[in-house]
Amino acid sequence: MALASSSSICSNIGPPKALSYFTASFSVFLMILTIPGNFLICLAIIKDPFRNLKTPFNYFLLSLATTDLVVGTIMDPVSVAFHTSEALQLDIVDIKILHILYFILCTASILTLMALTVDRYVAVSSPVKYKIMVTSKRAILTSLLIWVAALGFSFVYFKLGFIFYSFIFANTAVLSTCGVLIFVHVGILKRLRQRSRYWRKRGEMESTKSDVQENQKTLINAKKDSKAVKALMIVLLAFFASFTPACVMIYLLNFCSGCSCVLIHWLRDLQFLIVLCNSGINPYLYAWRLPQFKRAFYKFLHLKARTRISDITTTSVNAAGKRETIQISKKLSGGDERISPV
Repeated sequence: MALASSSSICSNIGPPKALSYFTASFSVFLMILTIPGNFLICLAIIKDPFRNLKTPFNYFLLSLATTDLVVGTIMDPVSVAFHTSEALQLDIVDIKILHILYFILCTASILTLMALTVDRYVAVSSPVKYKIMVTSKRAILTSLLIWVAALGFSFVYFKLGFIFYSFIFANTAVLSTCGVLIFVHVGILKRLRQRSRYWRKRGEMESTKSDVQENQKTLINAKKDSKAVKALMIVLLAFFASFTPACVMIYLLNFCSGCSCVLIHWLRDLQFLIVLCNSGINPYLYAWRLPQFKRAFYKFLHLKARTRISDITTTSVNAAGKRETIQISKKLSGGDERISPV
């Protein structure tokens, strides 16, 4: 308890003005970075200009983008106001407002990432059951329950204080979530490899052209699943890249008895900013990698999409007993698919 009390003593000592101005300035930068990307994602899913974005997976993405948008529109401005007033030694914004927003939004983001991961796992491991079990209504309901849970858990902060609750949060929410996400994604990658091998072997054994084309459609769906999983993997890597150093800093805040108060304040602000960076970069990591979102963004921004063709070529046996090569061409910018014999 003595270690925790040393950090408590530093809470009564103001941070360096340079740190307060730095945190306020960086919060302005994050606000500019966070709002446009997440707003476009929310707009794309809600408007759905090409009627291909209202899926359970994308509703979870909508929940994540909404959380990140709240970070940019509410939490970042509150951070700017608080740290500016802190530098000017004014008591304008209560720090508890900043802390409770921090815990609510972090909890909502973590739980939504878990929901996205479970969604992809079920979609890859049991495609037939997925269409029955995971519906848009259930995805929306799950997202609402995630927000209720985030609100409920986060108010424990008022009992425990920022540093101690951050320590509990890092150990229970962040570390356990990392373990679950890694375990599930290993399973997803194994399933994707098994499905790819199965359908490619089946394609070599098909006897009719219709069977070959049906097999190629299945391969296209598998490729779409793979793209979604890869995009989610990038988001998870960004999650680990931001929350891992934040967790290290939280441990130092609780156990560094020899740390000066200046270092304590730097650790507090840096772990706060690193976590907020995650909300700013998320949309640029996953949305721009998914063709359906890119097509909607180009429409909203009145930009001309560059068409890029990616081909999958497989060889199979046709009805006459001759080997026939089938080429699948996919326009990534528009999401159109075409199957044609070569």
